[in-house]
Amino acid sequence: MRVKGDASGLDELQQQIEDAYFNKLIEIGRDAVKFAQNSRGGNGLKQYQNHTWNLRNAPGFCIVRNGKIVHLEVGDDGGHPEAKTNTENLLIYSEHPQDGLYLADGMFYASFVESKGYDVLRNAINYARKMVNKKIFK
Repeated sequence: MRVKGDASGLDELQQQIEDAYFNKLIEIGRDAVKFAQNSRGGNGLKQYQNHTWNLRNAPGFCIVRNGKIVHLEVGDDGGHPEAKTNTENLLIYSEHPQDGLYLADGMFYASFVESKGYDVLRNAINYARKMVNKKIFK
């Protein structure tokens, strides 16, 4: 069976759908970074003593599309250039096996702090997952 029709515009429609998807990921990434910066523990996690404010200024995210970073942001307040640079480097030079949203905290001791039961990025990652399911896959 042959169907005749005009398929022009389908590529443009697909591009618009993909653009909307990745724009929504940027929005979720920004919200997740704010969530990480304002996190005070929760889910049984303890709040760490924030002496330098580097951990709170290092959360960031990138969006990978077609295997390339198309958007990168770090939630630095402008006074923590080391935190910002570390997170940018971590996001840029880490592997990105698939397209999507990647969250990171580039301070070298972030995973150590998390391993001690404190929340650095864990709740923000869970928040981002929930928002992807709610805002994209609803």
